[in-house]
Amino acid sequence: MSQRVVQLTDLHLQANADDLYKGIHADGHFLQCLAWLAKQDYDLLLLTGDLAHGATPKTYARLHAYLDQLDKPWCWLPGNHDEPQYMLAVSAQAVDQVRVVEMAAWRLLLVDSTQAADGCGAGSISDAGLQQLREHLSASFLPTVLVMHHNPIPVKSAWQDKIMLANAHELQQVVAGQHHVKAVVFGHIHQTLDCHVNGIRYLGAPATSVQFKAQQQGFTLQSEYGPGLRVIDLGSDGRLLTDIVRLPKKEWVDA
Repeated sequence: MSQRVVQLTDLHLQANADDLYKGIHADGHFLQCLAWLAKQDYDLLLLTGDLAHGATPKTYARLHAYLDQLDKPWCWLPGNHDEPQYMLAVSAQAVDQVRVVEMAAWRLLLVDSTQAADGCGAGSISDAGLQQLREHLSASFLPTVLVMHHNPIPVKSAWQDKIMLANAHELQQVVAGQHHVKAVVFGHIHQTLDCHVNGIRYLGAPATSVQFKAQQQGFTLQSEYGPGLRVIDLGSDGRLLTDIVRLPKKEWVDA
């Protein structure tokens, strides 16, 4: 029997729920996704970073209250716009460590990629995090998915590739030859990506907030799209199937 995971990413919730983010109502977009989710059959919700924008404690308290209404488990990760200490204050999840989520015949390894941030959007996996990954990958050979915020491979947008995972090479060394690593799932890029590098599948997802146009020299919004998310089915036979869901765009007016 397969296990279904839903990924929501790059919420960019504002300190005040009514404030706009790049012309859209970030809370409204996220609640639109939760309304869709309430009608689905799934096993786990993943929120892969940039949950807040200009993070404050009350932003995470509000988000936690939204998530408390769900009847399924959820996990969140920090992104470069997040403040992990505020996340820790409202949830027991150890977001600053590599966490293991067991799902039937699969394992998810949740990785903090926000260490050594450069202040411009890039981040890294700490040396301790890389060592934890090595240990977890050698402890079990079940089909495994790595989950993080930053993209660990280039996306061919010049401005975005400057702020990808800064120590991507070190991560590649950790996963090299680890044939049970079936995919690396991430956010950060606000667009869809699905490709294979050295035998591993890399999956980037659209944002619940705004979408970025792919393969651009400079920052460019793809304004025709509304919220997006990724659905991942983890099969008992070790196969991973995935699809992108896009929800209708609603018009918002800048204040």
